[in-house]
Formats: sequence, structure tokens, C-alpha cells
Amino acid sequence: MLLNRSLYCRLIDHGLNVVSKTEPQDYPFPHVLFDGIFPDDIYRRLLKSYPSAEHFVKANQKHHSNEYGGSTRQRMSLCESALNSLNEQDHMLWSTVRAAISSTEFRDAVFQKLSTGLCRRFKVRAAELPTIPAYPRGQLYSETEGYRITPHPDTREKIVTMQFAFPSDDSLASVGTEFYTRSLNPAHYLREPRGFTISKTMPFLPNHAYAFSVLNDLGLKSWHGRSTIPPMDRVRNTLLHIWYAEPDESDKDLVAYRKFLETPVPVRKSA
Repeated sequence: MLLNRSLYCRLIDHGLNVVSKTEPQDYPFPHVLFDGIFPDDIYRRLLKSYPSAEHFVKANQKHHSNEYGGSTRQRMSLCESALNSLNEQDHMLWSTVRAAISSTEFRDAVFQKLSTGLCRRFKVRAAELPTIPAYPRGQLYSETEGYRITPHPDTREKIVTMQFAFPSDDSLASVGTEFYTRSLNPAHYLREPRGFTISKTMPFLPNHAYAFSVLNDLGLKSWHGRSTIPPMDRVRNTLLHIWYAEPDESDKDLVAYRKFLETPVPVRKSA
């Protein structure tokens, strides 16, 4: 396990400041869009240390392949067993980022911004949101032209979905996640996305992230997806960070992170 205490504290302080200053939005479902979610110099480091292709595996080939059968989506877990394949410096950077965005403080701040949706789903007051069991997991993704994912509200196993964008410039601004509303217009069944209208597209810009509360009830669903990405000369790199309703094996990493970060640093006695 490799963690940088000072970087962790800096990420927490900066992230909480950005979240606190960002106003949530309720259309077409509760969500929030963050600009400058990481300190600028740390974002540049993350761009340079984004793992290369050999660290990734193909995502579900059934859903993420092009017309020739090639994979359009690769993924890499942020669990320690996967991070061990990176060099020590990059391992420490990504594990510290994972620890920060998985912290209780960061979760509570994001959940408060999404309180409209979360209170609707869990039938609680905003002050009670910290009591909701939520287990964070993160994966890095690289997606190529031809990638698409049809409109879906996300499974109720998920509580909040958050995605961090890692482009190097503004040239991919239009290929972000799309938010949808249902449409009964027959013409909308003849084009992508079938049966829906695009209400918003999250801008795929440097150092941006969005988050939304997962809703799937009769009155409101968090419909989102991505129309087929057109030809482009680069990949779409992201960190998909999701809070789940149930724990899994990767939670042991986060327990170890918290124990390490909460342990006081020994003070060396002078000779």
C-alpha cells in the first residue's frame, strides 16, 4: 500500500471547497457538474500518469464492440491488486486519489449536493444522508470511436454515479455523457437514442466531473448514456467512481487506507 498523506489532505481540502461552491441541478434528474475538481498541478500529473493500454482489459465485449468486433471500451480497476502493476510513483498518486474521493468527508459533501434525489429515493431528510450505507468503487476507462451505451437509469445497486474526465484539451468537449428524457415522438424512434431526447450533455472538458443520484421509480428515472462516439484521433479517458448499496472485496483496501491515514506519524526524537 502506497499513500501520500500530504497529497491526500490537499485533495480533500480542494475537493470539498469545489463541491461546496457548486450548485446542483434538478433537470432532467438531480445532478451536479464540477469544474476544477482537482488542483491544476495534480490534474496535469494525473494526465501524465494515466495508465497505458497494457494495464487495461476489455470491458463487456457484448455491449462495447464496433462493427468489426473490436473493443471500444477498456477498463482498469483502482484496487490495490491492479495498482501494483504501476510504478511506485504512479501507484502512490492513483491510490491517494482513490482514498480521497472514497473518503467519508467527500462522500457526504457530494451526497448533500444530490439531496433532492437521494432523499426522494431513501425517504429520509437531508441530515440523515450520512447514515445511508454506501460503498465506493472506482475504475479507469478508455473508450474509442464507435463506443456507445444505450439509455439506462443505472441499477438500484448503485446510489450515486460520479465520473471524472481526463482530456488534455477542449477538443472532446462534445463526447461527454448524455442525460435523457423519454419521448413519444415517433420520429425519435428512428434515430439514436431511440425513444429519447437528449436533455443535456455533460461537457467532456479538462478537470471536470459530474455526479448524479441514481433514481429508478415510477415518477423519475436517471436516464443517461452515450450516443455513438464519432471518429476521433484519441481515446476518451475517465475515472468512473460509484457508491454502491452493498460492499465487496475491494472495500478491504479502503479500510487499510483509513487505518493508515488515521495513524499518527511517529515523531522522531532529536539526538
